[in-house]
Amino acid sequence: ETTLQFYNTLTRSKRPLQPLAPPRVSVFTCGPTVDNRIHIGQCRRFILADLLCRYLEYKAYDVTHIMNITDLDDKTIQASEKAGIDIRAFTDSHFRAFLDDMEALGVKPATRYARASDHIEEMIALTSKLLEKGFAYEKLQSVYFDISRFAGYGKLSGVDLNKIRLGSTVDLDEYEKDNPRDFTLLKRAKLSELRRGIYTKTEWGNVRPSWHIQSVAIAMKYLGCPFDIYTSSKDLLFPHHENEIAISGAATGSVLANCWIHTELVLSQGKKAEAGPGVPYVRDLLDKGYSGRAIRYWMLSHNHRKPLPFSYKALDQAAGALKRLDECVHRLADVEQTGPAYAELDQLLYDLKTEFTDALDDDLDISRAMASIFRQVRKINRLLTDGRIDKTAAKRIIQALSRINDVVNLFSFEQPSLDTHIEQLIRQRQEARRNQNWALADKIREQLKALGVQPRDTKISG
Repeated sequence: ETTLQFYNTLTRSKRPLQPLAPPRVSVFTCGPTVDNRIHIGQCRRFILADLLCRYLEYKAYDVTHIMNITDLDDKTIQASEKAGIDIRAFTDSHFRAFLDDMEALGVKPATRYARASDHIEEMIALTSKLLEKGFAYEKLQSVYFDISRFAGYGKLSGVDLNKIRLGSTVDLDEYEKDNPRDFTLLKRAKLSELRRGIYTKTEWGNVRPSWHIQSVAIAMKYLGCPFDIYTSSKDLLFPHHENEIAISGAATGSVLANCWIHTELVLSQGKKAEAGPGVPYVRDLLDKGYSGRAIRYWMLSHNHRKPLPFSYKALDQAAGALKRLDECVHRLADVEQTGPAYAELDQLLYDLKTEFTDALDDDLDISRAMASIFRQVRKINRLLTDGRIDKTAAKRIIQALSRINDVVNLFSFEQPSLDTHIEQLIRQRQEARRNQNWALADKIREQLKALGVQPRDTKISG
């Protein structure tokens, strides 16, 4: 039995993780549409998926993580046409930019990134199966899914079924949330798309796949149906994920994934963060001097089921929090004294690990996990100031923090530059003198002298 549990959007309750084929866990993440770089409103679900996969691996599960790449939909076709660039070259550049942004945010690569344009045959075959089973119909050389034939439609999102316009069709990949209709599986190619070669010849005509069938075909190919966990963002619940469940359920009689984990929205000025003024791209923040670590910390500062407000002040606070973590690690790395060992070290290490795992076991409660880390960091700093951590103990604490960092990927274990190192020693010595820890102050004084720095003692202020 496992203590790890997640809030499942499908059941609207927390349920223990029950992998279909333990210790393997299959995870699918709703990937980006590569028509532009990603902005801060889009990347929260990728940070969540990264945290999930890292923690599953920490818990000794064998994770297979698949992410689809939407490179063939209304947005990419229109944007590439506007740019006057071949669609493959256009989406290639934005896919590479996405991977660059993910690397900057400390996100581990997925097991496989599956591009929609490379899986059209699977989408055609899936559409054929839906037609054969009577869940789809052809109209004016497009193929639509008949939602009136699928009894479970609306279970995931809780959409009001009384508002469904039975028999109406919609060609757009996205449509109004309060106006669901039969949705497109294969869309008749436009004249401009035919001229650019963006179509597939089928028995129903020259078509291209819709957004909704792409993820299902890719997930079923690499993970089967059902698989364990689907991760995404709450704003994609309807119609996208609802349509995906309908497709998989109609084709196989099974729900697509057993557990659905959704992030809440990133907010800008109280509203959903969408591309536009006031909502920066990840690259914009990096160019402003914010580190990928600071952006990642900010993303992890709230539980994923709570809205995340964006502000530059929040990013500055994230950078400050990371500085406190770094200073603790660097102080530990600088410890040279040997013995006596801190008598309660084992208890400290146990508390550090247990509080962290208890929080993440409970629906990936990362905000509680980070609070527990800072609580222990403050305790470690006090012990360091008091000279109660010897070199062996410092090494064991660093090892424990490194293990935690396999999950959060926020710590930096690189030694600071000499100038930064000297500044830290001076601050530590000042703190030791304020605490009247004269032995530690004298020891740091000798360290500074060895580095060619002659400390000048001033009157100690309260």
